[in-house]
Amino acid sequence: MTEAMPLIRRLRRVVPLALVVVVAAACGDNDKGSAAPKTPPPPGTTTLLTGTRPPSAIGGGKPKLVIGKRSLLPLLQSDLSRFVPAQVEGTSLKVVALAGPDALWAGRSSKQRILVTMRLKGNEPPKITLGQKVDFIGILTALPADAGALGVRNGGDTTLLEKQGAYVSASVADVKLR
Repeated sequence: MTEAMPLIRRLRRVVPLALVVVVAAACGDNDKGSAAPKTPPPPGTTTLLTGTRPPSAIGGGKPKLVIGKRSLLPLLQSDLSRFVPAQVEGTSLKVVALAGPDALWAGRSSKQRILVTMRLKGNEPPKITLGQKVDFIGILTALPADAGALGVRNGGDTTLLEKQGAYVSASVADVKLR
């Protein structure tokens, strides 16, 4: 019996450790043995990581301007300041007018549009052309007292901007022109 005591002591130390290893292995990934391919995907294939959203505009799509699930497109002729501040996402919108090298009007038409300004963060402004499609994520921001500070000079543009009372401020990295 005295010879068995050291063995029992060792087992008391090893068994809890083995139990931890078994539980950790059971709680690991639930891929049922599948693994990510070790070779890169063929050219032209989009690979998405779990938990990320797919690029909205791949392959075109319907124009959208949303805060959460609420569409702002029907509201672009009214006061938007009640939604400030909120994250807004535009998808497959058309560049309908320019307001400077770092600002554009995006929407469905010249009557249904919103001003998008880009924070350049030391980068060059992107090359923007009328009719180009644009996707962006930004913050709906209250209009400053001077709309001209945003690069808006045209009287019609100023009137619309004042009516809306808000514009989109986006990092240049979050604006995709196609």
